[in-house]
Amino acid sequence: MPLYLYRCSECEAEVEVHAKMSDPPPTRCEACGAAALERRIGRTAFALKGGGWYAQGYSKGGAAKAGAAKAEAAAPSAS
Repeated sequence: MPLYLYRCSECEAEVEVHAKMSDPPPTRCEACGAAALERRIGRTAFALKGGGWYAQGYSKGGAAKAGAAKAEAAAPSAS
């Protein structure tokens, strides 16, 4: 279920609500009872990590950098 953030414009209280997308939004502040809740935008937990389609194909110079890294790894070291 998505996590929605709301802030009361009267008392500045913030509340997190776990709800289905089809559930109606809360209308009253739990702290003061006012009907002044505003939906806030929060951070997401989505992150792209490691190699993959973006790093190797769509970023600026990504394919060239990926090819150069592979060539360096394949070359014998000069020690």
